[in-house]
Amino acid sequence: MGNVYAKIYFDKNKAVPETLEEHTENLLRELERIREIYGEDLKNSGVNEDFWNALKIACLFHDLGKVSSHFQRKIRKYLNETARIPRALNKEIPHNYLSGIFLYAPEIKRTIPKGYFDYVLFSVLFHHNRNLDFSPEYFRKVIELDIKNKIYDLNWLKKYGFSISSVLTDKAGILYKKLQNYYFNSSNKVKNIKRNRIFILLKGILHRLDYSASAHLPVEEGKICNLEEKLISYLSKKSNFRDLKPFQKKAKDLRNKSVLLTASTGVGKTEFAINWIGGDKAFYTLPVRVSVNAMYDRLISVFKGEQEKIGLLHSDALFYGMGKSEEIEDSLSIEEHIVRTQAARQFSMAITVTTADQLFTAVFKYPGYERIYATLMYSKIVLDEPQSYSPDTLAVIIKGLQEIAIYGGKFCFMSATIHPFINEYLKDYAEELEPVFNPEKKHKIKLEDRSIEELLSEIVSQFNRGKKVLVITNTVRKAQELFKRLSENKDVNVKLLHSLFIQKDRIEKEKQIKIPDKPIVWISTQLVEASLDIDYDVLFTEISSLDSIIQRMGRVYRKQGRVINEDSEPNVVIATQEPSDKGKIYNKEIVNFTLEALREFNCQILTDDKKQDLMMSVYDIRKISNTSFYKKFTENMELLDAGFEADTKRDAQKLFREILNVNVIPKKVYDENFDEIQKAIEIVLDKTRNHLERLRAIYNVNKFTLSMPIYKLKQVIPTQIVSGKFGKEILTVDFDYDSELGLDTSTEPNFGEII
Repeated sequence: MGNVYAKIYFDKNKAVPETLEEHTENLLRELERIREIYGEDLKNSGVNEDFWNALKIACLFHDLGKVSSHFQRKIRKYLNETARIPRALNKEIPHNYLSGIFLYAPEIKRTIPKGYFDYVLFSVLFHHNRNLDFSPEYFRKVIELDIKNKIYDLNWLKKYGFSISSVLTDKAGILYKKLQNYYFNSSNKVKNIKRNRIFILLKGILHRLDYSASAHLPVEEGKICNLEEKLISYLSKKSNFRDLKPFQKKAKDLRNKSVLLTASTGVGKTEFAINWIGGDKAFYTLPVRVSVNAMYDRLISVFKGEQEKIGLLHSDALFYGMGKSEEIEDSLSIEEHIVRTQAARQFSMAITVTTADQLFTAVFKYPGYERIYATLMYSKIVLDEPQSYSPDTLAVIIKGLQEIAIYGGKFCFMSATIHPFINEYLKDYAEELEPVFNPEKKHKIKLEDRSIEELLSEIVSQFNRGKKVLVITNTVRKAQELFKRLSENKDVNVKLLHSLFIQKDRIEKEKQIKIPDKPIVWISTQLVEASLDIDYDVLFTEISSLDSIIQRMGRVYRKQGRVINEDSEPNVVIATQEPSDKGKIYNKEIVNFTLEALREFNCQILTDDKKQDLMMSVYDIRKISNTSFYKKFTENMELLDAGFEADTKRDAQKLFREILNVNVIPKKVYDENFDEIQKAIEIVLDKTRNHLERLRAIYNVNKFTLSMPIYKLKQVIPTQIVSGKFGKEILTVDFDYDSELGLDTSTEPNFGEII
């Protein structure tokens, strides 16, 4: 046959082949890389020389099924070459299933370390997820008439000390039975193998080696050296920095442990987490993309000189910074940004800043999840600001942390508002640290038994006194209503930020809210609770759950040195009546407990240690055990404990995110920018254009989109404007849009609860 091809790449629209030997060499090179960088760390997960030998064999044999005539013909047609297929074979069998037969050759089987044969076999057979839709008779026939005759195309294995003298056709039946048992999870032995730490590690690393070799990217970047020194060097540039705080220094002594940290907003949790990471591989997770982007920028600044080891990972990471390429690091071109984003998707970076869904969907054990769990076995996870997650999502995260800790990974779970019941679920897996509170008096609260609309005159009064005023509502619609009413007063400088702005406008508003003119009124939603580093003079907010209220408080008097005294007027005003979400976003029972607890501090200073006391009271398990909030959490925990799994990664993503979002362009925006959008779509679909041009074009379309829950579109008929070949679905919706107000959904009552 000549060369046996493994891959086809396209360079300037021309097919470029990669042989099976070349692809395998790339895997082995990456195997040596991961062993060199993290070999010592992996010893803690039970890795020994037998493991590395078994993994090498898995790398060598994982793609040998590509000698299949069907596979070769599929590849060769791009090269204007042909491959003859035996006449009786009319259907292709996935190459990964065929690769397994070579492991049964006696001279190969005896080289596999004792106890590792099934680990290697199943890792090879299922390094892709393919349908098992062929009979055992046909499987044997393909091996007999095709694969058996191709061993001479594999002579290159000799340079690695392996030689296949024959293919044992009579083992096809045994192999097919193994395929069935694993595919259908139909034997206890297979079930035990699937949960075995060494198997998960071996299969997971094989996945990563294969992905990295295929993408021609390193499976791992080097570690960050002298991390603590770099952190102190960065902090020392701040005028008020003297030294790390005692709790931040203690992080160094806790690097070999998982930890639970309750610490006030602004006291330096991030610096604690960085010092806790040390020189280890880590994933820093936050709930929303805007806060992930901000943390990524922050870590890039901390580790200047080694910023190529910091990764950004979320669904729009590739486009972050593309609209302002001159702001990307001086040494980083757009092309390098693309490569780094791809490397982050391979989990290659020393520290990756990411949304939680990129990791914790693996809890649902979809095919190929081992890639994530294997990586986390020798990594650390920082869970920052977890209060933003729903009870369903929290259950998935808690279950994931428990399993990862059992497998050898470590985590730091930290927030200003950790629910007491979370500590109960994690206390056996982590050390609970003494809370760290800001001793400064920051917030004096006032409960107003009125709706937020009825406080508009007070809001205007604060503005007229030269204050920077922040107003937070529970829904977009309420935020828009307040904005419209305040805008009627031409003397009031009022601005609005929520989730229903197109990306171009939202990015600009997120910049503006951080550096407000004074005086000003900014109206927003939950969006600003944890995602934006802002510091305002006074807060007006609708009542919500206590953890949410505390996070909202953290947006006023945030900076060190800003304090309040007993004679000061309240700087946090809470409207207790008629919250706009009507209990659909914040659990009514929890909100009632919150209001009951806060009444004790009405018109008083609420210090950070008292806030934690309130958290312990409101979220006491005995109190919340019958609430729908806690029941939902425990039901999901029980489901996961029972071994619930998702069939596909897409299903797992839907389960984690709960709500499937779609990208939409408001019809008004689409009409006004029709030529620019259509030109960009044409470029994306034109395969003669280079990769960078097409990515820029996708970015140019995306900047006119906003993300919307798909179930909210039930009452409207959206119009699809791009074909499936675009790579993602984009719709237009016939709602009015204004760059100051956002998407106006006032004509559709079902949109009221978007936050």
